[in-house]
Amino acid sequence: MKKVLALLFCAVLVSACTTPGKKTAIGAGAGAALGAAAGAIIANNTGGNSTEGAIYGALAGAAAGGLIGNYYDKQAKELAKIADVKKTENGIEVTLKNDILFTTGSAELSAAAKQTLTDLNTVLKKYPENIIQVQGHTDSTGTQAFNQTLSEKRAKAVYDYILANGLQTYGLTYVGYGPNQPIASNDTDEGKAKNRRVELKITANKELVEKNRQ
Repeated sequence: MKKVLALLFCAVLVSACTTPGKKTAIGAGAGAALGAAAGAIIANNTGGNSTEGAIYGALAGAAAGGLIGNYYDKQAKELAKIADVKKTENGIEVTLKNDILFTTGSAELSAAAKQTLTDLNTVLKKYPENIIQVQGHTDSTGTQAFNQTLSEKRAKAVYDYILANGLQTYGLTYVGYGPNQPIASNDTDEGKAKNRRVELKITANKELVEKNRQ
């Protein structure tokens, strides 16, 4: 068992060291652990050596985990040159401020917004394995119904623009949340400005990443 754990640890280290970021190392570790468990179970159920199954599963899982982590790392670095980007446990979150995208109460994209989205699209086109959800958010000024409709229209405006400009990705959807998911207090102008935003939540089809980016 100690030998298995040692080899598992080595698998994590090898995979993590071939990729650029902390996120990648975490992905490799999780992949190795899952791969080891799956390999041991499969080998045991089919009459094979569960120790060897765990080792091979760990190696395969670490490689796959490192691959998806590297995929997110590279993409996040490119997107961060254009917008506010945060890496999450499941992918990437891109935040676009509504004050840049739209005028007050409007869902019509400004000229500056179109340029920003064009630049974003240039990066996103490199990653067709992405699954993207465009989310619209507002502050609490006005009625719930008005803000809900406005958030949906703004999310759709971004969705329509990047789709019309040639984005081909595994999945693309949009949704509006109105004022229901604030990230700051609506009691101050500064807080309201932060809450008025459009977010792109980016994950990926892991099977396609593993297939296309070996």
